[in-house]
Amino acid sequence: MVWAAMLLVRAFQVQILEGERWSERAAEQQRQRVVLPAPRGTIYDRDGVPLAASHEAYRVAIAPREIKDREETAKRLRAVLGLSAQAAARAVQPGRRWVVLPGRYDAGVKEQLEGVRGVYFERVLERFYPHGPLALELLGRVSADQRALSGIELAFDSLLSGRPGSAVVRRDARGEPIPGALVSVEQPVPGHDIYLTIDYDLQEIADEALRHALEETGATGGDIVIADPRTGEILAAVSRRDGAARPWTAVTEPYEPGSTLKPFIVAALLEERRATFDDSVYAEQGRYVDGGRTISDVHAYGWLTLREALRHSSNIALVKMAKRLDPETQYAYLRDFGFGSPTGVPYPSEAAGVLRRPAQWSGYSQASLAMGYEISVTPLQMVMAYAALANGGVLMEPRLVREVRSWDGRVRVAFGPRVVRRVVSPEVARSVAAALAEVVEEGTGRRASLETFAVAGKTGTARRVAAGRYERGAYTASFAGFFPAEDPQLVFLVKLDRPRGEYYGGLAAAPVTRATLAAALAARNTPLDRRAVVRTAQGSGGVRQQQAAGGAPVRFAALGADDGAQPAPGPFIFVLDGAPPAHEESPSMAPRRVPQVKGLPVRDAVRRLHAQGFRVEVEGTGPVKGTVPTAGTALRPGETVRVLGQGVQR
Repeated sequence: MVWAAMLLVRAFQVQILEGERWSERAAEQQRQRVVLPAPRGTIYDRDGVPLAASHEAYRVAIAPREIKDREETAKRLRAVLGLSAQAAARAVQPGRRWVVLPGRYDAGVKEQLEGVRGVYFERVLERFYPHGPLALELLGRVSADQRALSGIELAFDSLLSGRPGSAVVRRDARGEPIPGALVSVEQPVPGHDIYLTIDYDLQEIADEALRHALEETGATGGDIVIADPRTGEILAAVSRRDGAARPWTAVTEPYEPGSTLKPFIVAALLEERRATFDDSVYAEQGRYVDGGRTISDVHAYGWLTLREALRHSSNIALVKMAKRLDPETQYAYLRDFGFGSPTGVPYPSEAAGVLRRPAQWSGYSQASLAMGYEISVTPLQMVMAYAALANGGVLMEPRLVREVRSWDGRVRVAFGPRVVRRVVSPEVARSVAAALAEVVEEGTGRRASLETFAVAGKTGTARRVAAGRYERGAYTASFAGFFPAEDPQLVFLVKLDRPRGEYYGGLAAAPVTRATLAAALAARNTPLDRRAVVRTAQGSGGVRQQQAAGGAPVRFAALGADDGAQPAPGPFIFVLDGAPPAHEESPSMAPRRVPQVKGLPVRDAVRRLHAQGFRVEVEGTGPVKGTVPTAGTALRPGETVRVLGQGVQR
């Protein structure tokens, strides 16, 4: 009786006096609040093409004790999940309460196994890239648990990540989750979407052009950056290096630019009225001793005007001309063109490059800077500096993001063009741009020429530094400029690291520019206003010059349209009737074999043929059926290859 009385007292204490406290504690043991991850926002190109998106996948878990027909369930697991017979049998054995199967599966798998007793699904989110590694150097990466690691993913992580939700998981007396007992408390809010300035088609063209260039030249890496000089929008950016990593080295790895820096020295001379393009200087027949240091040119020249010095990239002439500037003025103009300071592009770890103040210069520094040495720049800085020459003398801030939208499509932030400063007058910018067009027409950049359409640009070849010293036999070849030369729509830089064989910028990098621009003109969709390109060529006499030389002018044709018909809105093919012009340093015009382009889109086929120096004519649309002559035929650069699309009888 005493024992019974004690039990009753204890029961009264626990159930009545302390009942609420123990009920709350039991509830805490039987449930657990878990975080529901929010889908990361999608990253799009300028036209809404998805480049990085969140993909919903599922983990599959088995509760073996709930399964009644183990043999049938194992059979379904083998058929739907592709499990081995042994793995499926282990998954349904009753010895364990809960089995999580390896791997992640799509919604189709969930649909096939939905309703099977004892089979449960856990929703997980994965980041995937619809176009593979395209633009991965810009996009960056996220970890398996959706943590941003690099690139745009990291720079805009606070916007892309969204707001996670929460749910309650029911647990049994042993603290193990009860299968299927998940109660949602707060739904996650998806992250914002990011719309880049990148153009998918132009990015694809640049990616293919750089890949092909690295294969042809044996370079260890390279960069291509293409932008709109009027707005500062980055339209394409590709970086490749040895190894699997894809960092955007165009903003993280500065380099010595070499002769591509010379136009800015010329612009400073003109703006300060220390020289005119008609001023002459003696180029010492290719060898000049300055303060005990010997400066050389690739070719021996006598008297050169400033215009000719830029056209032929004479180190000696530019060094002599640069001495008309005092060090402070030379430094100020290079600084104003954006060198030595970050551009402000929204990308993690942007490098500022190196531009030392005049107080830190040696007796050789002014001459070195005139040749593009004792300074390091990023490819993006160089592109924006050339954009200032192309747009009338105004330095623009580069734009990589156009706008940010919420998950319901509303525009939250829009980024417009931003002027940093005016560097030189419109008159000086136009005169330098005209001189750069002559560099392509008559100087070191001839292999970037598109014949009818004028290209403006400058070649650069610089020795590479390793461990604080110049590396023997290692060079950076580059070509920077804009297109068209008048009223430019694109500004670009092609840079190749350690090319083998032909390492001069005019021989290694300039042809990549030609191939890229030719493909952009031939692309189905492109940010180029091609009618404006044609009008500019006609207005500047480019077509007239081509006809006078005995060649047929460029044909502006719509795919599928009859010859002579009014151009349709698109898609377009520009048939370039001119091979790359001969260059005094170029190899012999030896026969080359027609590449295999069967099955490729017309645009890609045209790009590959142009890259080999052939003229191209297009018949039909759709995937390429073949070429005339056929693949493997040896032709000399400048000969015509007909590309046959669908609907054309061979």
